[in-house]
Amino acid sequence: MRIKRNLLLVAALTALTSVAQTLPNTAYTVQSVYGAGWKGDGGPAVDALLDGPSGMAEDSAGNIYISEQNAGIIRRVKPDGSIERFAGTGILGYGAAGQSALSTNLYSPTVLLLDNDGGLIFYEAQYCRIRKVQTDGTVKDIAGTGRCGTSLQGISGSYRERKALETDIGSIGGMVVDSQGRLVFSESDRNVVRRVDTDGYVRVIVGTGDAGSTGDSHEATSATLNAPAGLAKDPAGNIYIADGFSCRIRRLDTAGDIWPFAGAGRCAVASDTYVGSSSTPLERVSSIAYDSVNRAMYIAMPRAYRVVRMDIDAARIGLYLGNGVLGSAEASQPLSLSLNAPSTVLVSARQGVLVSSQDSYQVYKVQSGVVSRFAGNWARPDLGPNCTSAKFMRPRGLFRVSDGSLLISDSGAGMLLRCSDPDAIAGVAGKSFPAGYTRGDGAAASDAVLDQPNRVLQAADGRIYFSEATRIRVIDPNGVIRTLKSGLSNPSGLAFDSLGRLVYAETGSHRVVQYDLNSNTATVIAGTGVAGWLGDGGAATSARLNSPTDIAYDSKGNLLIADRGNHRIRSLNPDGTIETIAGSGLGLSYADITGLQAKKTGFGSMDGMIIGPDDRIYLSESVRVDVINKDGSVRVITGFLGEDDNGVSSYLDGPLNGADGLIVDASGKLLIAVRREGRIFSATPK
Repeated sequence: MRIKRNLLLVAALTALTSVAQTLPNTAYTVQSVYGAGWKGDGGPAVDALLDGPSGMAEDSAGNIYISEQNAGIIRRVKPDGSIERFAGTGILGYGAAGQSALSTNLYSPTVLLLDNDGGLIFYEAQYCRIRKVQTDGTVKDIAGTGRCGTSLQGISGSYRERKALETDIGSIGGMVVDSQGRLVFSESDRNVVRRVDTDGYVRVIVGTGDAGSTGDSHEATSATLNAPAGLAKDPAGNIYIADGFSCRIRRLDTAGDIWPFAGAGRCAVASDTYVGSSSTPLERVSSIAYDSVNRAMYIAMPRAYRVVRMDIDAARIGLYLGNGVLGSAEASQPLSLSLNAPSTVLVSARQGVLVSSQDSYQVYKVQSGVVSRFAGNWARPDLGPNCTSAKFMRPRGLFRVSDGSLLISDSGAGMLLRCSDPDAIAGVAGKSFPAGYTRGDGAAASDAVLDQPNRVLQAADGRIYFSEATRIRVIDPNGVIRTLKSGLSNPSGLAFDSLGRLVYAETGSHRVVQYDLNSNTATVIAGTGVAGWLGDGGAATSARLNSPTDIAYDSKGNLLIADRGNHRIRSLNPDGTIETIAGSGLGLSYADITGLQAKKTGFGSMDGMIIGPDDRIYLSESVRVDVINKDGSVRVITGFLGEDDNGVSSYLDGPLNGADGLIVDASGKLLIAVRREGRIFSATPK
């Protein structure tokens, strides 16, 4: 069995290679049963589902490009208002350069920039690379090794001046092309701005690497920045830097000196109005856009839920878009709109000012004093018209109720849904934007705001429990919602033990907790709260877990834990000890694992796990779904099968893109939530 340990190669496993083979599955019949998988390509941009719209750019023909960080694609809105995929396959993974952009896998594209030659430059956040879709439609690497760099604090010499493809890049917040055609980019986590020079080397042009806000009116390389984000350029060649955590904007002149431009040198407080001179206090700034026609600067402040506008000649700042309230109000008047986390601002020659909102899955347009949606539409899967054709955003958790209906958590849409015969769909909890954000605990679940719901289950008494970003909540039989446990770090898997106590995995705190519903007391039963690999054969409370996800009880009372970060399944036995029952600790194998013993097999991201009535273990690894038989042998059910030495990938039934939650019935029929495809698949044994 060939296993690649290099992180880039392991990540590449999720990619579709240029040549792929899809094999028939003789053991299972796999088909889509719920969800249209519809994203809107070919239709009006205002009706499309945008998953994490982030960067934007415009070309000379009036096409607007939008990167979707969560979906791993870049889409293009044409002047006629239609939308189409421009780059990325939708498979989150490592994509090699040299291929067609439409055939290249991308992982978290964010910042976009149109190059002087008409190519589209983009930043791929997962691999910390700057890449370009060239005018011939192929992808070219511009800078970065594919490894994410560490802090530049205190680093000097050759580490601050390297060839573009040999230098590690950090987290990029903004990019511009300077007046000489050179690419300039900010690195938020490194507190510097760097430039790709004409000799192919990357050099620091602003910042020392130390976090701070010093050095104004001096040489920029001696100044300090604090999480620099967006960049902008004016016609004279000055570059403007959103000095994010310093809550101000600074100007880099063509001589290489840095100057204050906007902001007070302190971050705004609740009493600040964002109206006044150029030195009025600002919140943390993410994106900035220079309007050369009107001599204005647009400033996005995600935590203030606003965009403000600076009149440069008058040196005055005023409100521009957003009412400052995280909420739901759709409005035609810019200052009445609830603008949730504006991420990027673009001044468009044809469309006015465009503002992307990642949290609302939309891009807004402000033109002639009126705001409207330019692209994106908050998912409303509850509108159906049925489960088969529902527009799921990111289905994750599944639970089969005793009456035969199916509960589905859609983390993207922020809803719990119920599918029931005959093919009916209804909302259970969560109210989609723009009608939501109004009521919560103690009121109807249908009016509550859900924060990325994950796993869901229903108790015998009809109560529905579900995990979300920081809480576990419960809905009583009357439809009233309340918080059961708050202040958690990414809770995920849920189960009931034999005494009716709720057990949950707290992924971010690396532990498993038992919650007594009668006494409202929580007891840690596995994990120390510190990520690691430790403790097999001893007490589970002394063992270390690493990002546990799903949990499930087998027929013997053992609690199985998908220990995702350790690539293992571990068993918490009734006597309180813990042991590994599957997984070698290595990552996802490139070889076909069918027939191998589970303890000697490398597994990838253990996103979902369920136990069948015969104690077979079903496991989703994002790109494939497996079953571990009672004799410990593994079989791939669907998805990625293997990759040969020539880079040819094989799949059963085609590739999967984000296989997540699972349920299984007594016959061994599986339902699989595939979050990135917006679908639920069935896998039925033949």
